[in-house]
Amino acid sequence: SIEPGVRATQHNLKMSFFDWDDSSRMTDEGPRFQYNAKVEFNPPTDLPALPGFRPSNLSRRPSSAKGQSLSFVNGYMMASSPLPASNVPYQAMQSTPGSRPMTAPIGMEREVDDPTDVSGRYSFHRKKTDRESCNIALPFCPESKLPSFLEHDRRVLLFNAYYEEDVLQSAIEEKRIHTCEMYFYVEDGTMEIIQTKQENSGIVQGRFLRRSRVAKPGSPLCYEIDDLKIGSEVVIYSRKFHIASCNESTKDYVVKFHGWDSQDIATLPLPRDRFAESNKAKMRRESGVPGVDRKRKMNDLKQVMESMLGKESSMTDRGMFLECGTDSLCFHVLWDDRERLYGDIQYFLLFYFLADDTVEIMRTNGKNDGRDSFPKLLKRSKLPKNGRVSIDSDCYTWRDLAIGQTVNVFGRIMLIARSDPFTRQYYLANGITLRDNMPLQLSEKKVQVKRVIPPYNGFGTEEDSLRSCTGGLNPPPAKKDLQKMRDKNGVIMRFNAKLVSDRADDATRRFVIQFFMEDDTIAIREPPVKNSGVMGGSFLRRQTMKHENGSYYAASDLYVGNIVDIVGHHFLLLNADEYTYRLMECDERSFPFSNFPRLHAILTSKHNEIKTYFITNYEGTGILDQEGLASCFEALGIKMNTQERLTIWRKIDKKGKGKVAFTKLLKLAASEDAFGGQR
Repeated sequence: SIEPGVRATQHNLKMSFFDWDDSSRMTDEGPRFQYNAKVEFNPPTDLPALPGFRPSNLSRRPSSAKGQSLSFVNGYMMASSPLPASNVPYQAMQSTPGSRPMTAPIGMEREVDDPTDVSGRYSFHRKKTDRESCNIALPFCPESKLPSFLEHDRRVLLFNAYYEEDVLQSAIEEKRIHTCEMYFYVEDGTMEIIQTKQENSGIVQGRFLRRSRVAKPGSPLCYEIDDLKIGSEVVIYSRKFHIASCNESTKDYVVKFHGWDSQDIATLPLPRDRFAESNKAKMRRESGVPGVDRKRKMNDLKQVMESMLGKESSMTDRGMFLECGTDSLCFHVLWDDRERLYGDIQYFLLFYFLADDTVEIMRTNGKNDGRDSFPKLLKRSKLPKNGRVSIDSDCYTWRDLAIGQTVNVFGRIMLIARSDPFTRQYYLANGITLRDNMPLQLSEKKVQVKRVIPPYNGFGTEEDSLRSCTGGLNPPPAKKDLQKMRDKNGVIMRFNAKLVSDRADDATRRFVIQFFMEDDTIAIREPPVKNSGVMGGSFLRRQTMKHENGSYYAASDLYVGNIVDIVGHHFLLLNADEYTYRLMECDERSFPFSNFPRLHAILTSKHNEIKTYFITNYEGTGILDQEGLASCFEALGIKMNTQERLTIWRKIDKKGKGKVAFTKLLKLAASEDAFGGQR
């Protein structure tokens, strides 16, 4: 090498090209060139060894690139430089020093006659002869074989396949089926997989595998045609493809050239994808496919757009449109809604379109009516008479509309009051005469709104709940009877009771019913009994109780022998404490069954009958108990309840022994003083 800026004194530039002995390959591929030229150049010493200062006649290194030897002329394959004949000496092919080597000698004009001879010139006469005799053109002779890229040019085999994919955490599908088209290119053994696209699937679909050779899993070999038989499974990138079918051209090729039998090309059915079927049926309903009942009316804008895109409409509708055009009948209707709270009279315009029997209702706004202006109450559509939109529903026609008639607009009863002149002329032309217009202003009527008190929901007291129904935002608490609370403070009536029930477990249960007279509340407690299996304690917290008719329980409703209904349980009052008895006997107005003067008058009227009863039924003992007193009253026809008999018994048995002489009863009935001289 020569460094820049240094003048060379002596150069021995030697250019030696490759030496190649082609004797070993002359018979196989034909002769190639051999170039052993050695160029020695000694430039003058007075010129610098820089670019631009070298002589221009230096011999350049010959190019080793090979020219294209095969070309197509008018659809025939031609060799641009035919190989030399065998009788040409090898020295004639060698290039002279300094000249460019050639792959074949120039100037050979010999025409080729033998089809097996690939040397010489391929003339147009020979080309015409070969074309007429359907002979194979040069440079391929009948003994040669076409390369695969020419023999199988543009030959593609199509197989239909599918693979399954598990769907996790989904309640509507378990597996998803993906259908694919598998293309096999015979010329180079490459494969391409295209996944079939599904509408609105939400999955990226399309090209699954680009055209390439696919190796078998765990093997260096690639998939060939014989691996793609119908029914076989092909694993490609961890996806197992099931080959189901192929097209007709593929069947013909594999049967003819690969020897497949009928079982190898038998079409297999694809597995059923229920989720895809349900999704397809849903999209058919949503997209408005003809013949599918979507259970709802198609949007008007959708119908217009489909008509613009070329969808044919009904000839019946088109004929009515051509006949009637945009003509419509106009009626003035009013809606009287004063029966509801804050109801009012509203006025509307009803348009009936003759072209398609549709109805449109628009509101007429008055000045300062205080209502928001909205364009339509009902958009243009068919109006069903029963208020339900369905295929079989009966809709209004122009014959159903007349002045004085009512129209049911989805629950709104509207009165037809007036019509325009065109409407009157249309009805008159069809033989119908409309009555005169009605006044739009109706007489004002007062609607009595009945206040309905909602039932008690159980929260708080009922009095507090009723105070919230008075209309105030912050209602005051319910007023209480302070005088009664002061007078009856601490006054409690106690009764011993049992459950009236058919169950054997409730027969032994006893309860204490307490009545607080200061606020008329009731509390029930159950005394605990050991080894009874029933937990005692509070059975009912203190609160007011009601009868079945809605009235509250009062003190007069509680007396011995009475059955009270409290929270769905029936209690029989057995007895009371001494304080309760005395309280009831002292307040004769509040407790009529403990009114002794009234009971004494009954006994006085039956004195002789009582005396005769004891004389007749005398057994010699002369002892009387409560059961004997009840038997006496029942025999004599004296109707008294348990509390009344108990009041009389307390007067004759003041010491509470339980047994007395019957003479005390005769003496009490014979005395004129109700208290027997005692108070």
